[in-house]
Amino acid sequence: MWQDVPACGIETDMADLATIGLVAGLAGTAVSAAGAISSANAQGKAAAYSAQVAQNNATIASQNAAYATQAGQAKAEQQGLENKQRLGKVVAGEAAGGVDINSGSNEAVAQSQTELGQEDVGNVLNNAQLQAYGYRSQTTSFQAQSGLDTAQANQAPTAAALGGAGSLFQGAAQFGLGASRLQNVGAVDNGTFF
Repeated sequence: MWQDVPACGIETDMADLATIGLVAGLAGTAVSAAGAISSANAQGKAAAYSAQVAQNNATIASQNAAYATQAGQAKAEQQGLENKQRLGKVVAGEAAGGVDINSGSNEAVAQSQTELGQEDVGNVLNNAQLQAYGYRSQTTSFQAQSGLDTAQANQAPTAAALGGAGSLFQGAAQFGLGASRLQNVGAVDNGTFF
């Protein structure tokens, strides 16, 4: 074995250096495995948090759809009352003029006013339904995102275990290769490192 390095005057045993190198390699492997496990667990927790946020957003969007529908119905009811008031004014004005409101053009005016009022109410309801549909679409999207995030969070423990095991196996392989090389060059005897 090599014992003396005259250039720097330090006595070194090659087997000791090999042992130190292998121990450092094993320690590095353990740290790498722990890091892989920690990283996968952190990703799982982040995914679980994102899933909960998406689920909360889905709940809010669903509530907004219900509110939009209720508000649209209330607005349509208000529009209907305003239309009846306008029709009443038209009919009262015609009747005050001594005209028969149930025949001829006067009847047509009243009918036209009624149809326009119904169209107004229909438009209000349609707009509310479109708004509610938009919120229901958001609900579906948020629920899908929540499902994806939940699946990712559920897979995190498996990913952590596989990542850690992969790091350990890779380190063990490197350890074996390093030991084999050192034994081949005679730095260590009979595979004894410690």
